[in-house]
Amino acid sequence: METAKAQHHELPAAELKTELIAEIASELRRTKGRIAELDERLEGLASSNPSARIVRSLPGMGTIFSAEFVAEVDDIGRFASSDALAAAAGMAPVLRESGNSSHSRRSRRGNGVLKRALYRSGFSSSAHHDPSSEFHCRKRAEEKTHHQALIALARRRVNVLWAMLRDGQPHREQPPKAA
Repeated sequence: METAKAQHHELPAAELKTELIAEIASELRRTKGRIAELDERLEGLASSNPSARIVRSLPGMGTIFSAEFVAEVDDIGRFASSDALAAAAGMAPVLRESGNSSHSRRSRRGNGVLKRALYRSGFSSSAHHDPSSEFHCRKRAEEKTHHQALIALARRRVNVLWAMLRDGQPHREQPPKAA
């Protein structure tokens, strides 16, 4: 036992590995600090933009999604309707017809950044916002896949966002309708 305790085996390049780990940890701390600074700056820019404040009032639209949406949409007046905004985002189904057959399919066009922001905000709201969660569950009960239900939710949110920006009003929860 004494012999085992007396032995010390130095690993090859142990000092170099220690220095590298310390350097990586230091770089990680700097990067985290830089991200925090950028988050604060983005928060300031978003809070100073009237459109971003309106968009951000919709559940699931945090600072980053709001900034992406406002940056891509720029002026809501250039869209005649929520359908036009949905088409620009690639959220509107495309009708395919040939002879007697006709079917809809998912659009492969549209603004990818806008589509991603709407889809991901729909995902976020389905987890943390009861009406969005209920809508998602209703679509799943209609035998839609999770992905299809989220696209339907994102498409509905396009209607809400367009109306909010058109009217210049933040989001207000609608009371549930009595049966």
